Amino acid sequence: MISTLFFDIGETILNAEAQQDALAEVHRKVLGDFGFSLTRDEYRRLDEERIRSFVPSATHAITWHFAKPNLRLHNEITGELRSHYDEIRQIGSRLYPGVAGLLERLADSYALGLAGNAPASVTKHLEEFGVLRWFTHTDVSGSIGIKKPDQRFFETVLTNADTQASESIMIGDRLDNDIIPARRVGMKTIWIRWGRYRIMEPRTPEEIPDATVADVREVPAAITSVIATDLNTKS
Repeated sequence: MISTLFFDIGETILNAEAQQDALAEVHRKVLGDFGFSLTRDEYRRLDEERIRSFVPSATHAITWHFAKPNLRLHNEITGELRSHYDEIRQIGSRLYPGVAGLLERLADSYALGLAGNAPASVTKHLEEFGVLRWFTHTDVSGSIGIKKPDQRFFETVLTNADTQASESIMIGDRLDNDIIPARRVGMKTIWIRWGRYRIMEPRTPEEIPDATVADVREVPAAITSVIATDLNTKS
């Protein structure tokens, strides 16, 4: 029986689109400073190509595309980009519409857990938005020292939550970071197919999520469907 729901954070609970757009624009300008001029459309195409290739970070992959095989140049570009991170973070993020009410309703029936690649300080932002109180488990990569898609991330959050993979559903926006590694450890999965990563496609049947939704507000119906399918499979 499903008892615990784990949520990714960025582009699942929090809308960080403005931050992502700012990062892309700064990255494009930094590349130009190093002699690699790109239009916004050219950068967008490179970004989409890397996302479809399931690279861990499209930003790092684009940098390497221009810098290779010069690791020193890659590191210089990366260092310059990172010098702008603080100003990009100042842009902030916001809850997606309906998220607060959704979490409140789900917390009546399930234990809720965080499962995102984020600094430990993200919990302060969730508290400011008034939704942290609905989460019983608040592990993120910054607090446990492991990042998705490493399967040990999911094994750790499951252990810390004292729950089994078979009793849990992972909900997130990325096939590569959220759905595939969670499925590999035995969790059920719901893919919120929106934002930058909606263009991903499962490469094999094993990568297909248990349910796919186009909006976080569709999650309750997806949970019901996943549970029904799981019960039918076991009966």
